[in-house]
Amino acid sequence: MRGSIQNALRLFTRAMRPLALRSAGKEGSSTSVVRHVGRRSGRTYQTPVIAAQHDDSFLIALPYGKRTDWLKNVLDASSATIVTNGHTYEVDQPEVIPMAEATAYFRPREQRMHRQFHVDSALQVRQRQEAHR
Repeated sequence: MRGSIQNALRLFTRAMRPLALRSAGKEGSSTSVVRHVGRRSGRTYQTPVIAAQHDDSFLIALPYGKRTDWLKNVLDASSATIVTNGHTYEVDQPEVIPMAEATAYFRPREQRMHRQFHVDSALQVRQRQEAHR
């Protein structure tokens, strides 16, 4: 996604974030939360996202590409926390992958949105191994 459409969507997303966080991560919500630590500030942040769970991993579409602060924070720390459907998961091994590898795990409506807005990458994170025991 590029240009004025991306900027307008970014402003809309920023304005709606507090409202999205009210239900994100809760049971039945289609939105999840990524909790991450600021790479400069050390503060903990929460970002609403659409996360698709597959086996021991989560896939998160990157409509703004690799430039978002939350993504840079997760990649820098190599870890984060995902809250989805009322459950909390510690994740690590973040890797940006082509959307072509991730798209099948998203719902059809989300796949259409990804195509419409030319989302070409996704973040893949894996549940921490100690969390499986």
